[in-house]
Amino acid sequence: MKLSSMITGTTGIDENIENGVSKGHYQRNTHKRSITGRNAYQPIDTASADEAVTCQPATKKLAEDLFKKWNDALQTGDARRVAALYADDAVLLPTVSNLPRTTTAEITDYFEHFLEKKPYGKIKQRNIKQGCNKLTDAGTYDFEVTSNGQKSIVAARYTFVYEYRNNEWKIVHHHSSMMPEK
Repeated sequence: MKLSSMITGTTGIDENIENGVSKGHYQRNTHKRSITGRNAYQPIDTASADEAVTCQPATKKLAEDLFKKWNDALQTGDARRVAALYADDAVLLPTVSNLPRTTTAEITDYFEHFLEKKPYGKIKQRNIKQGCNKLTDAGTYDFEVTSNGQKSIVAARYTFVYEYRNNEWKIVHHHSSMMPEK
């Protein structure tokens, strides 16, 4: 009996069932393809690859270091230095702007204005998700900002998604929003 006939959304996965009892073996349906003149079976949803990938360690310490690097860049007051930490195709959903920033120029523009407030971030709570050459750091942080000579604290939540590209970690997605409740 096919598992896909028992559970919706599982088309293409077969399960070995005998007398109504699962034998615990699953097999993804494959199509026979010709690859460089020879026949081979491959999963229908997986492209072939001729290269191996080495996964860089993605740890809590790395998340702490990457945030410190970003926060230290804020302290320089140089928007270009902050924007350089983002990948060319990064998405920034910033704290104090309604405009999603999807280019280096837009990210730089955001930080040119945000850095006027002399922000300093401090992580309050974080949750780390690790993957192969990918690290997600999500949680809450406080920003000390200065406006009209007055310092204040802005409580916010954040998500940083980092990817290891060309021998360095880059921010590929950054979302930051003020806490909705005081």
